[in-house]
Amino acid sequence: MKDFIKERLQSLLENLDNLFQENELAYLSSHCKNELQIRDRIAWELHKEITKEYGDLYVVRREWAPEEKNKSRVDLAIIEMTADKKSVQKVIALIEFKAQSIARREKWYRDEFSRDITKMRGFKRDIKVCKDADLYFVFLETGQDRKAEEYNSILAYSLYQNSKCAYCNNGQDKEYLVAVKSYWKDFKCLLEEPVFIQNPRAIYIGEAFGYQQYVSPLLIGPLK
Repeated sequence: MKDFIKERLQSLLENLDNLFQENELAYLSSHCKNELQIRDRIAWELHKEITKEYGDLYVVRREWAPEEKNKSRVDLAIIEMTADKKSVQKVIALIEFKAQSIARREKWYRDEFSRDITKMRGFKRDIKVCKDADLYFVFLETGQDRKAEEYNSILAYSLYQNSKCAYCNNGQDKEYLVAVKSYWKDFKCLLEEPVFIQNPRAIYIGEAFGYQQYVSPLLIGPLK
C-alpha cells in the first residue's frame, strides 16, 4: 500500500492541472498561496482511490491531530481504522504541504520545512499508531510568465516581486527550471538523510488577469 500511496501522490501532483476547471487554479493562486486548494483537491482524489483499492477502513484525513498531541496537526494523514471504525489502528503516511506564491529563493519555507519534518518525526517517535508512518513534504512553487504590472491592488504576490524572482516564459523555459532546481536543492542540506530532489516541471495552470501561471510541485519522501 505504501508504494501505491507514493505513486498516486506523485501522479496527482504531476497532473494537478487536470484537478481544476480551466483557469480555476490560476485564479485561486493569484489571490493567495495555493497550498490549501491543492491539498484539499488531492486529499479528495487520493481518498477516493485508496478506498476503492483497499476498502473503507482507510481514510485520507485533512488537518489530523493524534489525541496525544491535539494542538499539533498535519495537513494530511492516511489512516487505517480499526474494524469497528471507531478508532485509529495505525497511520500509514503523514504529509505536509507548503506553497510559494512566486518563484524565488526565500528563508521562510526552509524554516517551515525543518519544523514540519521535526513535527512529523516527533509523531513517529511519540505516538504508537504513527511509528511506521512514511513522511512526505510537498512544496508547490508557483511561477508566472512575467512581472505583474497591472491589477497590483488585487494580486497578492505583487508586493514581493523583485529582481530575485524567476519568470517562466513557457513550460519548457530552461533558465526558469534551472533556477527552481537551485532553490529546491536547499532542502537537501536540512536533512540528516540523503534525499532525492527531482527535476522540476512547470505545469501550466491557466491564465488569470492576463498572466500565465505555472506550478512546479516537489515531492520529498518517503522519509523515515
